[in-house]
Amino acid sequence: MRRAALLVALLALSRSTDADCVSDGTTAAFSLRGRVVAGESFREAVGPRWLFVLEPEPAGWGIRLYEQGRDLSAITPPIRGASNPRDLLGWHFRNAANTGPNTGDVNAPQSPRRFRFATTLERLDALAPSRDPAAPGLTAPGEQDGAGELRILDFTLDSLEPGGRARFAAMDFELCLRWPAEAGYPAPEDREILGACGLDLGAFALDGVFPPYTLQGDLDGDGSFDTLAQVRRRSDGRRALALCRAGTWLDLIGLENDEDAALYPGFIDHLEAWRLVPREHGPFGYVDEPAWPRADGDVLVLERVEKEMVLLYWADGALHTQRVYRYVEP
Repeated sequence: MRRAALLVALLALSRSTDADCVSDGTTAAFSLRGRVVAGESFREAVGPRWLFVLEPEPAGWGIRLYEQGRDLSAITPPIRGASNPRDLLGWHFRNAANTGPNTGDVNAPQSPRRFRFATTLERLDALAPSRDPAAPGLTAPGEQDGAGELRILDFTLDSLEPGGRARFAAMDFELCLRWPAEAGYPAPEDREILGACGLDLGAFALDGVFPPYTLQGDLDGDGSFDTLAQVRRRSDGRRALALCRAGTWLDLIGLENDEDAALYPGFIDHLEAWRLVPREHGPFGYVDEPAWPRADGDVLVLERVEKEMVLLYWADGALHTQRVYRYVEP
């Protein structure tokens, strides 16, 4: 086996912090870095609905983005003829004789690999490519389509004998997905749940910055499901959390809590992760961490990763907060 590398660094699987792949008020983004070896697949959830997959093929991998088992990236042109950028094969990076790097005699995309994806199954159905070779190609990207870019950071090739066809042995990569903030999220049922609960969908957009974009649990301990969603106030872009309890009672968290030292103004705007844990979870083990709260139901953990953690819980008929740690100023 011989090595052909774009970079010398090998990157362990981790979340990317690429400043160019970030969410803002109009665009949602998802990024990661990973490593994959021949014959194995790579799978990563993108929010609550999508699944990014590198599917193994004899010479490499196929880039896919699935929702309910259907490939949203299938709209990427070209549909027929020339190599599709979603087909990531080792021989694309070798010359026709397989004696050295591809200098242009093999017509195949290199790095980065750019692809399109539908953000809803309805859009996918509307753009489904025809098998008729006389049918026109896909239309130009729509306003609700997403864009993906997979950049190869390092790779190793196998089967480098002259006259043969090279195949990938391993690859390190970086992925960035971007899409209109309100296209892939929320799901129709999210809008229905939050709207029926009283959220003004004209004043607030369901706008997820980091996955999962919604959470479900029993925050108030009444035995009924509660839904939490990341939202953005349209008038000024301020971010908040919408809590719908039992499909009936709505609380907006993080907008007007000036008197609450733990949820100071702007805390939610800088939020990077969240999760629900059971009320009996207990302390995380941080130095000087306060006693675990006596909550009626599940406890919501809000984090600025490695900077600040706040617990939000229901007790005595109201929401309460408790700071676990704070290492840096906002």
